[in-house]
Amino acid sequence: MSFIAKRVIDPAVIQQKIKGTIVEKWMFYWKSVMRDYKDVVIGLKEEAKQKPKKAVAVITGFTFLGICAKTNPDLKSFRAKHIQSVVDISLVSSTVANPTSLNHLKYLEKCFNASLIRHQSFGLFSLIWVDTSSDKCKNYESTCEYMNWRYVNFHRQVVDVGFLGIWWVISRKMLDYDINY
Repeated sequence: MSFIAKRVIDPAVIQQKIKGTIVEKWMFYWKSVMRDYKDVVIGLKEEAKQKPKKAVAVITGFTFLGICAKTNPDLKSFRAKHIQSVVDISLVSSTVANPTSLNHLKYLEKCFNASLIRHQSFGLFSLIWVDTSSDKCKNYESTCEYMNWRYVNFHRQVVDVGFLGIWWVISRKMLDYDINY
């Protein structure tokens, strides 16, 4: 025979203990949030039945945005693409290599060596641009707010755009890297 008594938890006792406390307010808040989400899901289901074409368009749009966000490239993938492009062009004779591709890769390498390459992700796409000074450099020109570059000229600083897992500019420049014309 066991001497441990089993306690029966009565819901009414629990309700009395938490009445007027922050726990009661917290439980009320989460119950109302769940009720709101349930109403939204039921409303969406009814609207999808009434307008199936609109529902398909919205689902397709959100799916595309999700794919864009999932495949958004980063700086590491840009550097990998750059290195792969350098390897590809190094296998071709300099007399046969496309000068546009060669000059673009040399420019990027100089910018990487000077720590001028910057990356910004916007969730759905990414931008790579060249800054005017290194982030490691703390001279007057790099710290003075009046000498920094202006945003109206930012489009000239952009080196590449990453979208759907592809760096588009470097891919375009390397398209005919082995044809000199």
